[in-house]
Amino acid sequence: MRLIIGAAGLLAATALATSAAAQACDLAVLDGPQTVRIEYNPFDIGPSSAGLDVSMENRGDAACDLRMSFTDDVGMEVTSVVLGNVGVQFRPREASGVQMADVQTAVFQYQLPAGAKGQAQFDAAVVQGAVADAGEYGVNLRLVLKTTDGQPIGAPIPVRLILQATPRAQLNLAGAAGAFGTGSSVEVVDFGQAAEGLTRRIFLQVRANTMATVSIVSQHGGVMQRVEEAPNATALPYTVELDGDDVDLSVLWTKQIDPPRTLAGISIPMTFILGPVAGAMEGRYADVLTIDISPK
Repeated sequence: MRLIIGAAGLLAATALATSAAAQACDLAVLDGPQTVRIEYNPFDIGPSSAGLDVSMENRGDAACDLRMSFTDDVGMEVTSVVLGNVGVQFRPREASGVQMADVQTAVFQYQLPAGAKGQAQFDAAVVQGAVADAGEYGVNLRLVLKTTDGQPIGAPIPVRLILQATPRAQLNLAGAAGAFGTGSSVEVVDFGQAAEGLTRRIFLQVRANTMATVSIVSQHGGVMQRVEEAPNATALPYTVELDGDDVDLSVLWTKQIDPPRTLAGISIPMTFILGPVAGAMEGRYADVLTIDISPK
């Protein structure tokens, strides 16, 4: 009798264990190492970002309730990193089902129903209004998957996060000194009634993530010609200074500048001085300056 009862108990225990195994989460990660590349333009409106999608399949008969976190090279959980003086933060794309864990910092939660396939999706977004020097910056991370009780699921997924800052430079003309984009836009410098020595000043507002070259070229080689054509029309000479340097308007003139790596940039004074006007024919005179900037 004891042997029969023992056998029945053994059979019952085996049946329970088999039933529990049938109801387990059986997660398979379908992706290998990931590379996330952010094409970073600090002067764009809106944050720069790049996506990270991790495809999974639940081959079990119970839902997989996952805890996901990014870890650095020493195993510390992180939600943000700094690349080239720029902060980058991982954010869950909640439309995919990923959410921040309620009580665990730097941890995301994701649930995949039994027998289902899905994608856990994240965005790596620039969150700091800094301007990185042009170049490529990278860091190696790992995406770790665990159960609700902290047990690892599979091997960590290597993630290479890259911030690519392409050389960029922008130029704005303003009638008053200030941060980039402030003040009235200037397209015409008007001396008004001509008189020798008249002075006008504008500002070149420049911002860049690298050294840049400002170029200036005069349509008429440093003189204003009479707008209305007339026989033997005269011309009015003028000179230009940029940040105290004389601009040679007879040729394509260039100047190297290295603005601070900020969104405000730098404001450079540009001074126009009218030359001799004695004996000039009455009328309107004009010249066209083409001012350009290019990153180094």
